[in-house]
Amino acid sequence: MSSSRFSNKPADPEPVQVTEREKLIGLGKRSISKSYYPELKSRLDELEHFRALLDRVNDAIFVVDADSGSILDISGAADALLGCGPEQLRGLSFKEILPPHIRRHADNLFHNETKTVRMETEFSCPLCPGKPPIPVDLTLSLVSFQNQRQAIIVARDISERKRTERALKRSHDLLEIRVRERTEQLDRANRAKSEFLSTVSHELRTPLTAVLGFAKVTRKKLVGSIFPAVDRIADEGLKKEMEVVRKNLEIIAGEGQRLTMLINDVLDLAKMEANRVEYAMAPIRPEDFINKTVEVTSSLFDDNDLALKLDIEPHLPQVQGDMDRLMQVMVNLFSNAVKFTSKGGVTCTARAEGDAVRISVADTGIGIQPELLESIFEEFTQAGEHLSNRPAGTGLGLTICKHIIHEHGGRIWAESKPGHGSTFIFTLPALKSA
Repeated sequence: MSSSRFSNKPADPEPVQVTEREKLIGLGKRSISKSYYPELKSRLDELEHFRALLDRVNDAIFVVDADSGSILDISGAADALLGCGPEQLRGLSFKEILPPHIRRHADNLFHNETKTVRMETEFSCPLCPGKPPIPVDLTLSLVSFQNQRQAIIVARDISERKRTERALKRSHDLLEIRVRERTEQLDRANRAKSEFLSTVSHELRTPLTAVLGFAKVTRKKLVGSIFPAVDRIADEGLKKEMEVVRKNLEIIAGEGQRLTMLINDVLDLAKMEANRVEYAMAPIRPEDFINKTVEVTSSLFDDNDLALKLDIEPHLPQVQGDMDRLMQVMVNLFSNAVKFTSKGGVTCTARAEGDAVRISVADTGIGIQPELLESIFEEFTQAGEHLSNRPAGTGLGLTICKHIIHEHGGRIWAESKPGHGSTFIFTLPALKSA
């Protein structure tokens, strides 16, 4: 019996297969039984999995040598972004993919004190001539790895966002052009309207003046000469006809006067809208134009049996204004107060308020609905236009007041509670005392 049969030599182990990856990291047949190999293999698998995940992200990731500017590694969507594979881009200078105006300052990107740079730029592959640049959002972070300075650059394709921004800009530019054109059209329309109103008003004023003049002369002749002679004739029917004629002449005169007021207001408003009104500005005391207005409108209050109370603070500062135009405002406000007040009275108050003088006209009339407090300053709008006994008026008085006060650098508004009267207030800048 052969001695080899009883040999204690162990049998040769099964040959172990070594992968290419294991050979690359120096793990040969003799090392695979090391105790740390399973853990190392697990770590390598995790790294490969992480690298696979990086290659699937939508951002392009570059690892660049911060000292030389060379691309060390590429992950993510860099190949889709630039049109070249990682093998072609590794070793290239990163600044070669930047636009010329940034390429000149590329070294500053890798030597900044903030460690992190965010910017919007473009990428162009130097190996793909003719391909248009791709707009990107870029974030660059500086890190140190094994005593080597590296830049981690993450870039995201923002082509879609740029297309949207360009589309929005085109829409915005087009809208601006349309708004400008429409504004010019409205300006032309306003000028044409003002010129038309001015022309029509002038054309109406001449014949209307003649109609009013002849109506007044006729009424005077009838009342002074003809009616007394006819009164001696005992004919009741004729006397009734005379009374009808007299009333008709009074209506003609009254309506003619109202039409004259409307024409004057339209002319005033047309001139104001066309900026063709000249203001004789001078330092004046508020109590002066208020008291003068009270003098010319006293009969207005007497005829309607209404009291006017003045509450003017003494030693008010002067204002820069046109006496006649400010009196026109006061006349309009007094007339409106009387028009919508059947009992009680009107109070005019003047006070210094900061750097301005505050003047108000308050009545005890029907009041104004809250929704009308702004619109009553628009053309041909009246607070009582829905009333069955609507007071007569042009509907332009408050619009003219607003123009005048604005030209004086002030503002005008109304406060009211339906059934409890209204208060119209305006302010004028006070002149600083020397």
